Amino acid sequence: MLDFLKTELEHFGLKLKIKQNWKEEVDFLIGNNQLYLQFIDLDTSQRSIKIKKQVIGELKDNLFVALVLIIHKEPKVFYVIPSKDLLQSKSNIFVENNVSLMPILSNWEIKVSTNKITELSKYALENMTYKFKN
Repeated sequence: MLDFLKTELEHFGLKLKIKQNWKEEVDFLIGNNQLYLQFIDLDTSQRSIKIKKQVIGELKDNLFVALVLIIHKEPKVFYVIPSKDLLQSKSNIFVENNVSLMPILSNWEIKVSTNKITELSKYALENMTYKFKN
């Protein structure tokens, strides 16, 4: 998985660094931008992922969810989602699940299906590289 990410980013002149000594559950850095890695295995019945709010922390401009789709047991598609886009209340892809009685279970959900690919395509790596070239 890591080789896939590095190779895809290198196509666009971007270098992935493993974050050292982090306090948040963010996995990687591209410059000053943080990436939180998630994947969905489409070979199974998995069609969404949930990210615990307490794990990802505060949504901010330099925090991105790196979403990799696994197809035929290989990483095939790489989306880069700005964390603040998770707040889109009218989205068919992003869902905020608040659990008032147990806030520790509150999460952000990202749903993937064939009818959502068009909407997701704006987050394809080739469409998001400008965010990292500051």
